[in-house]
Amino acid sequence: MRAKANLSLNHLALGDEDRTGHLPRLIEDFVSRLNRPITGSPQDSDAVCSPAAAILHGKLRFAQGYTPEMLVIESRILQVTLFGTLKDNMNALDFSLLLPDVMTIADEVDAQLTQTMGSYMKLANSSKALKVATSAKSTAA
Repeated sequence: MRAKANLSLNHLALGDEDRTGHLPRLIEDFVSRLNRPITGSPQDSDAVCSPAAAILHGKLRFAQGYTPEMLVIESRILQVTLFGTLKDNMNALDFSLLLPDVMTIADEVDAQLTQTMGSYMKLANSSKALKVATSAKSTAA
């Protein structure tokens, strides 16, 4: 497992389910996105099929002690793994669809990271605000 082997991620004591439990829903989103007709509309370029999965992932990673950098590393690992799977299955691929599908996968990974990072940062910012308010109260007392 690449996440376990990555020095930036493996210092957190997380089990396999904690590290990968979010993946089935994210993969379902990839499949849904790949099965959508390409219309050329702006919605095709930046919409996550189900942002709830990515938002929940951001909240989970915040609670687990991830940093924003770790979220980016995790997203890169996912993308490399997906592209490696495509490479390993080249004989079964329709090359007329490969480039558009690779572009869609890359776009979906980026869109999911954007949603994940957004929910993570909302928690991080509210946590900072709470710490500042608590500190201000104790200083004023």
